[in-house]
Amino acid sequence: MIRFLPLAALVLAAAWAPATLAQTAAPPASAGSSQRDFTQRDFTDNDLKSFATALVQVSRINDNYLPIYYAARTPEEQQAVEQKASQEMVQAVEGAGMSVAKYHEILGHARTNPEIANRINEHVKEAVTRSVF
Repeated sequence: MIRFLPLAALVLAAAWAPATLAQTAAPPASAGSSQRDFTQRDFTDNDLKSFATALVQVSRINDNYLPIYYAARTPEEQQAVEQKASQEMVQAVEGAGMSVAKYHEILGHARTNPEIANRINEHVKEAVTRSVF
């Protein structure tokens, strides 16, 4: 039986991803852009479908690497695991057709905007179904 995780659970499961992906993200938008413009950003369904695909993949990578990370004996081993996971996460995001910066932008909006979160959740359900069958 397939269980669909709510977006909140996937976002929490992917909490490690933003920290590691941030190292490769583009610098923030220029200081000239207003906060109002940023918070009212409207994403297309294609943007959110790509994000959902990436989120599911990043979550799976996170789930695969966290036990390895916690089993590492030294900080150096943990760092190596984190770098490997981060590389795979970046590849997953880019393979889904979006930049790491855009992934972070959408993730930030999903955490604060229930409408966007609900739209993403529908696409996550589809992404999970596609990846299982």
